[in-house]
Amino acid sequence: MSKPYVTFVNIIKTETDKQAEVVKILQEGTETVISKKDGFQSVTLLASKDGAYVINIARWDSPANVQAVQSDLKAIELVKRVAAIATAAPGLYDIVGEYTA
Repeated sequence: MSKPYVTFVNIIKTETDKQAEVVKILQEGTETVISKKDGFQSVTLLASKDGAYVINIARWDSPANVQAVQSDLKAIELVKRVAAIATAAPGLYDIVGEYTA
């Protein structure tokens, strides 16, 4: 049986000229802060081709791990950097269907 997890999704609306900067902040934050936290499993970053969105999909062991990161001072600084140039809509999600070929 596969390891249980929770899925954190952050849909970030950005101006096309700021998308690359948002991606850079998220990459830096994942490499230096997020991936080092207890319960971290993975992060997938998606950038829309039209430049309007960045989607951050993270898998964690539990909701408690997500809450711990959200109160971490270094993670809060990353959120502030993104918030200065984009609008985020974060949340925890349940996978209700997953299909592969």
